[in-house]
Amino acid sequence: MPPRRVLRVFFVAAAVVFLISAAGIGLIPALRWRTKVLFYKTTGQINDIEWSDLTRMLRPGSDIYLESLAETKNPYLAIESPRGSKRDIEAGKQLFAENCSLCHGDQGHGGAGGPDLYNRIYRQGHSDWALYRTITLGIPKTAMVGRQLPRDDVWRLVSFIQQATADTGTAKSGSNVASIEPVAAAELRGAGDRPGEWLTYSGSYSSQRHSQLRQINRDNVSQLRVEWERQFSTAAERVETTPLVRGSIMFVTEPPNSVLALDATTGQVLWTYSRELPANLKLCCGQVNRGVAILGDRVFVGTLDAHLIALEAGTGKVIWDVAVGDFAEGYSITGAPLVVDDMVLTGVGGGEYGIRGFVDAYDAASGKRRWRFETLPKPGELGSETWGGNTLERAGAPTWLTGSFDPGLRLIYWGIGNPSLNFDGENRKGDNLYSNSVVALEADTGKLRWYFQFTPHDLHDWDAVQIPVLVDAEIEGSKRKLMAWANRNGFYYLLDRVTGKFLMGTPFAKQTWADGLDSNGRPLVRPESIPSRQGSLVYPSLNGATNWWSPTYDPDLELFYVPTIERGGIFYIWPDRPPDVVGARLGGYDTKVPHEDMTVAVKALEVRTGRLRWQYSKKYSSPERKALNDMGGLVSTSGRLIFGGDGETFLAWDAETGTELWRFETGGKIAAAPITYEQAGRQYIVIAAGRSVLAFALPATGNAAARKN
Repeated sequence: MPPRRVLRVFFVAAAVVFLISAAGIGLIPALRWRTKVLFYKTTGQINDIEWSDLTRMLRPGSDIYLESLAETKNPYLAIESPRGSKRDIEAGKQLFAENCSLCHGDQGHGGAGGPDLYNRIYRQGHSDWALYRTITLGIPKTAMVGRQLPRDDVWRLVSFIQQATADTGTAKSGSNVASIEPVAAAELRGAGDRPGEWLTYSGSYSSQRHSQLRQINRDNVSQLRVEWERQFSTAAERVETTPLVRGSIMFVTEPPNSVLALDATTGQVLWTYSRELPANLKLCCGQVNRGVAILGDRVFVGTLDAHLIALEAGTGKVIWDVAVGDFAEGYSITGAPLVVDDMVLTGVGGGEYGIRGFVDAYDAASGKRRWRFETLPKPGELGSETWGGNTLERAGAPTWLTGSFDPGLRLIYWGIGNPSLNFDGENRKGDNLYSNSVVALEADTGKLRWYFQFTPHDLHDWDAVQIPVLVDAEIEGSKRKLMAWANRNGFYYLLDRVTGKFLMGTPFAKQTWADGLDSNGRPLVRPESIPSRQGSLVYPSLNGATNWWSPTYDPDLELFYVPTIERGGIFYIWPDRPPDVVGARLGGYDTKVPHEDMTVAVKALEVRTGRLRWQYSKKYSSPERKALNDMGGLVSTSGRLIFGGDGETFLAWDAETGTELWRFETGGKIAAAPITYEQAGRQYIVIAAGRSVLAFALPATGNAAARKN
């Protein structure tokens, strides 16, 4: 380490110790938050601000006040321009003309080689601090080079750009304001009966992802064509968003940090919201976001730095912003929230970093937390005895996908992820509740009503965060309220959703880890499937027989459709293995079976028995198929169709037979679930593929013919 850096670290460490001591005895209460900021910077939790800038801003009397940085650890949220007077903005206008207009044009409307600064999402963020860094540091591999200007002049430039582009602080509004009819809670309860819209992540509280629309059907699906396409500016490798549609407005998320409102008939952008994120996020599986929720005139979104945010549905402006967890500890939100009554529910990711999982409910109006269900029992609580040798402080069990809701029973159902460490269970002997379970929570209180654990003492990372699909079907001569669940561990389950009672279970994909399930649904584990130093071959692989991809259920055909992977893995235990490349501690690792082909399939299962009715499948060699998330979810329609993706291909199958009826090469990886909705008498099918959202519809003549049918 260079001598200067050693001295700096020593000096800062000494200053932190002194300030902590002084603040602790009450001598310098005003420096408590400064102590936190210095500590976070010294320990690498605040990266997007240089030491020279930070120390200047921390001085007493500084024109930039950083107390909020001690709470958010995010300089993009904490730092605002100190030069925002009318005189400063006028000076910024002159500075822009002298330094920026050659490329960006007069007042930022585009020029010789520089982009228009209006109605766009900035690559490095739109907050004051993001603009300051862009101006001073430039953007690598672009014509935007850093400017060596006096500090105050840079801030004047920032203030001018923000005013000139009508920025809202953290939301970037487009030139249009979306006109949206508020969504009532009663409409969400009946979302399944509103096929013209798509109001929740899974289409309805039952999460069946089935639409009653039938304009596009088996007879005319071959005529589908692209009606519009909206390209994103994201650099992310994949887009996993499920759009919502209210009236003529579509809401989509663009990774890593944006929400867009689109015209559902043309794809035109109405407004955008973009949030600046800290650089040191702990993310195991990419910068993804799967969607939003909506209630009243508000749109709700979770962020990668574990915040839940309410936006005006008509403008994208922030209404409230609450921290759900501490991103520095590994918390994140990648799933879509779920609105229940006047509450917004969210889960969290981060099991690979040893978080404590939970499901939170927040007041939709104020952002105040109503209740929290923790997926790990505290010492002495019921279930803590299933964690022998573990302190339960940071044992994982995340909740990173979206749950379901039964309004009649007033029960919320949520899937729980794997325990930590993933592959090494020596320090957590027992079943490890409530990891790898589905929990039924009372909507009003968050109290646990019942649970069912699919994989006790999981050693293969088979977290149970799949979507709970609620169905009503006849069992032994009587109508029952059921839950259908194709689990990552390779078994299909049917549960009574009133009591959680296990009704049946059967493999739906190749599995070698269990000799079956007992009468209570508990797996009969084969000892040779346990990870070992020499490696244990197990089916399914770490990726599971299915993963987070949404299944669909056709209530008329009583068929449950699930995206499936057939592949094995070799699991190793390595308790002292260092953290992997993204900082996760797993206690081991897995590898693919050498030279084994992978089979990707969509399987149609009889919902009451799990018996296979049909399957569409395709084999891929290892070089052909590198990315797990090339799959995505499914949607079914009353036109007797199933839509889904395979690699870069968007397909439609006959829901009764599995016959392929239509395909479209999108040119981009499909890692999302499709939706369908209706506008002005036309049915649309929408899918995110690559870095675009594509909307398909029938041509005009096809629509006319369909309506006659």
